[in-house]
Amino acid sequence: MLIDTHAHLNFKAFENNLIDVAKRCENYPMSVINVGAQFETSRKAVEITKYKNFYASLGLHPIHVFDEDFILEDYQKLISKKVVAIGETGLDYFHSPKSEENNKAITQSVVAKQVEIFEAHIKLAKNNNLPLILHGRNSNDDFTLQTVYFDMCKILDSHNYYNGVFHCFSGSQMEAKTIIDNGMYIGFTGIITYPNAENLRDIVKYVSIDRILIETDSPYLAPQKYRGESNEPIYVLEVAKEIAKIKDLSLEEVIEATYENAKKLFNLNTKS
Repeated sequence: MLIDTHAHLNFKAFENNLIDVAKRCENYPMSVINVGAQFETSRKAVEITKYKNFYASLGLHPIHVFDEDFILEDYQKLISKKVVAIGETGLDYFHSPKSEENNKAITQSVVAKQVEIFEAHIKLAKNNNLPLILHGRNSNDDFTLQTVYFDMCKILDSHNYYNGVFHCFSGSQMEAKTIIDNGMYIGFTGIITYPNAENLRDIVKYVSIDRILIETDSPYLAPQKYRGESNEPIYVLEVAKEIAKIKDLSLEEVIEATYENAKKLFNLNTKS
């Protein structure tokens, strides 16, 4: 079965057409994991698991750690059978608040806050034996903040919890190697279909198919075929097609392998 392991149908972008988009997913048919970025969108993700083969992940995105508190007990209360992961969580050195003295660099206090909340997510995931959906993005301006994936792996290592996926990967082959060597998965989006994404396609070629998940990050990052439109889960098929092309596999092989990877990571056999 086709699966989109990272979508945001729980965001306001879909408040007027959620039913139509969800029905297209059900009719395909396919599975979808909707991912929370704040408490309210996490709650909404749980709510829309009423649709067939829809699942939820709960979390406070690192760019929102100053917008609201991460109250572990409140998130714990949201956990139900169809909650399959915690996140998205991690570190973001790109979109985070910048220092007043240098608007090209985030302050260490911002990084420290992100680390604190990241570690709280790890605790929640461990307490519930759930995998993590991880967000990482490097700074384009501050060369001291170009190691987000390594930094996140160090934190995971300190908690002895290498369990999850680095979603929307945009790092180097060395970073990808570190992730898969620790038994984790890498998620690829429609970015791999963009003409200027040759380096990322090389990463796809490098990573073994048994470590790959496919995702849309809807409503963002529509594949090249739908560029400029609002993305939605059924467009994850374009990601699968591109991976098949890059790795010289059939489309059916990619769909089957990535679904099996998702079933294994998110324990979907027990979540129906």
